[in-house]
Amino acid sequence: MNTTGQEETPRAGEGWSHGVTNTHYDQDPRLFQLFLDPSMKYSPGLFPEGNEDLETAQHKKMHFIARQLGLQGGERVLDVGCGWGSLVCFLAREYGCEVVGVTPAPRQADYIRTRAARLGIAGKVRIEVGHFHEVSLPKGAFQGMSFVGSITHFHDKPGTLVKAWSLLKPTGNVYLSETCFCNAAKRREFESRPGTKFVLQDTFGWAELLPVSDYVRYFEDAGFSLRGLVDLTAEYSRTIELWSENARRNSQALDAIEPNLSERLLKYFEISNAGWGYTSKQYALVASKRR
Repeated sequence: MNTTGQEETPRAGEGWSHGVTNTHYDQDPRLFQLFLDPSMKYSPGLFPEGNEDLETAQHKKMHFIARQLGLQGGERVLDVGCGWGSLVCFLAREYGCEVVGVTPAPRQADYIRTRAARLGIAGKVRIEVGHFHEVSLPKGAFQGMSFVGSITHFHDKPGTLVKAWSLLKPTGNVYLSETCFCNAAKRREFESRPGTKFVLQDTFGWAELLPVSDYVRYFEDAGFSLRGLVDLTAEYSRTIELWSENARRNSQALDAIEPNLSERLLKYFEISNAGWGYTSKQYALVASKRR
């Protein structure tokens, strides 16, 4: 879904490939409205009953994230890679939190600010445009922090979690969810396969999948105490099934935005769902700052 027609190579040392990932994320929001839920949450929902519709599943997932962060109401939270603002607006509206979102995409920032104003929560929401290693953020200021499918686009993942540790208050929590290779051997075998490249490069511009053991090590090296790990693979598979249904139903509208867009989007969904449990897993990790 790179609409520029150009291949871009990430520069060594970049904290976040915001130039290349913007070819995907900084597109017309109408595109995403045609397959996501009304909140525009671009990550897996939660299906505890098994029969939830997409909107309900995403609502339950955001409550799940809030619980993992230990939010009681009114805390200051940082959402890194905040997408179209689903979690930002949810935490501000449902929990009364003061939420700072970071996105590399100006269109996403404009969308979130407009939505927050419409919901009457503009005073609780601040959006920073840029990558995490460049924006100005106060140290020791946040009780909770989330990386929901965003750290895959960061080159310096260990340094990212070191910075996260510095921004949290004592006893603050981090929620990180990400698609991972099942293990290091699977990464070596499949990282350069055409299907993997189609998703990570052709669709997203640049992303990197790691085994979850790498994230565990990065958290520990940054000084965090790990509190939990949850396998969300089945949840993501079901979410993608529902996204695919929406994309098929709205294929003509998608192709009106860009020719053959629905075909490429469905190919991305098909490749992703084919790999779950065999080459890839979706994990959520929760860690705390204990010193």
